[in-house]
Amino acid sequence: MDQEKRTLTGVLLPFGEVSRPAMDPSTGRSARFSFAEGTITLPEDFSDVVLNYGHDGKSLYTQVGVAVALATDPQGVQAKFKVAQTPEGDRVLALAADRVLKAFSAEVEGEFEAGNDGIQYSKATTLTGAAVVPKPAFAGAHITGVAASAADNEGNNMKCTKCGAIHAAGVTACDPAVLAAFTAAPVAFSVADGNKLMQDVTALTEKIAALEKIKIPVGPGPAQFQVSEEPIYRFAGSEPAPSGFDFATDLLAAAKDGDSAALARLQKFTAENMSPQFADQPTTTADVAAVNQSQYRPDMFLGQAPTPQSPLYDTFYKGSLSNVTPFFWSKLDRANTDVGVADHTEGVEPESRDLVTAAGTTVTPTPVSGRVHITREVADQGGNPVVSGLVWSEFQRSFRIALETKTAGLLTAAAGSMTALTTIAAGASGIVAGRAVESGLLDLQFLVDGFRFTKAFGHIDLYKALSQAVMPQFSGDTTGEKVYPIINPQNRDGIQGAKYSFIDIAGYRMEPTPSLGATSTSASNSYVADPNAVHVWSSGLTRLDKLQEKVEGWDMGVFAYFAGVVYDITGLRKIAYDPTA
Repeated sequence: MDQEKRTLTGVLLPFGEVSRPAMDPSTGRSARFSFAEGTITLPEDFSDVVLNYGHDGKSLYTQVGVAVALATDPQGVQAKFKVAQTPEGDRVLALAADRVLKAFSAEVEGEFEAGNDGIQYSKATTLTGAAVVPKPAFAGAHITGVAASAADNEGNNMKCTKCGAIHAAGVTACDPAVLAAFTAAPVAFSVADGNKLMQDVTALTEKIAALEKIKIPVGPGPAQFQVSEEPIYRFAGSEPAPSGFDFATDLLAAAKDGDSAALARLQKFTAENMSPQFADQPTTTADVAAVNQSQYRPDMFLGQAPTPQSPLYDTFYKGSLSNVTPFFWSKLDRANTDVGVADHTEGVEPESRDLVTAAGTTVTPTPVSGRVHITREVADQGGNPVVSGLVWSEFQRSFRIALETKTAGLLTAAAGSMTALTTIAAGASGIVAGRAVESGLLDLQFLVDGFRFTKAFGHIDLYKALSQAVMPQFSGDTTGEKVYPIINPQNRDGIQGAKYSFIDIAGYRMEPTPSLGATSTSASNSYVADPNAVHVWSSGLTRLDKLQEKVEGWDMGVFAYFAGVVYDITGLRKIAYDPTA
């Protein structure tokens, strides 16, 4: 096997492009990314960059090769991958050759900086992996060469999956003329072909017009069409029905074992054969669904308001839970740790003062559950499965709210042990409160690890005071310019997001957090946090269908687990604000 074969070549990561929306691992939210030349580092050992078949973390996540060449140029990161001789590798090569898989997608780690346009720009990142995908995050990350076998051993035979041509060595750009011919090849269509097509269309049109004129009476009187079928069950006892199904067997399977197929056969049989029959009205298998339209319009089902944001839960979420088993979560005891370096004296051992103690706590997951009853009438009159889907979406909405509320409860319970960021006098105006908050944020920069405080969460009282704060132009002025404006800020220490979605105070983004409580006439806490100060986990919401099914309806239930712990109380600062003097 020629070692230069079984390869994929192309642009792994283009420079200067803006990606489609993708998940930001640091926040769990959708974001767009862009990379510039000089902001990404390639590993010294190319084989550390593994090529995966897709990278969505699910069934497609399969390792199929490694990088054998990596380089950067003004266009981006150029890469060549050697594909493994496995069934998955063969599949990838075949799909790439047929242009089903025609793009690369890079996997990177490192530091990004958010621009004013909302795009995350690479500052110092490292290439860690790659994937071959049908649709990439970057339009320019396309495969330009596929060498699928050792039989391809004459010169350069890598066909570009974007234009179908064979590029010369080192050439990655497609010839515009070749690309246009490949993507928009002309269709040969003679006059005779056109005339034949027109005749076929005319004949088909006439047939449709004739069918539209046929009228079938739907009023009283004998039906024009009658279908006679052998019943699905026989009761003579001599031999089974041609269907092969037995009434008593299906009845037992449906009642005892919950066999849905058997239940459906029983329901169909009773509906057809146990309705009143008249001597002059033959048995028919017709259904009334076409006449009686659904009374429950699926397109008119509207649930409650959309699921609200979960700023606390989204920030502190650390992983999933599989069961309710308690687990021990260890951490460094900052209060009792004395680890450091000092001046060294020649010939003298350092003091035995290095002390590291581990502290932790047992985390016990707590369950949450819910149940709703669906009546048989709702299901039978067109609501099922639409009603079940509607109820499920409401359960998911309620679960997200519960997770955010439980996360807020962890902060509230630990507030008594937190250090205050600043002191704000009761009844202070928005501008006074803002100055106090800015002063506290400034003090963080003089802590050894103060840089780790990157998130802020505002209670409604403080958030509204800051949002409406104005800069007075003279004594007693209450209509001055906004301290934190939304549009065209100048000479200000911060801004507000559109629709009051956040307040940026000197670079600290404070998000409105309803779970911290409603407006009040006493002091309420807002918080500044290190995202690693609190850890929360949750399982997925488990759907439990048809619990305790009865004739009149059934119950639909859900079940899940939540766990949380304040990992480092020193990574939290509270801001108490009382709007009433």
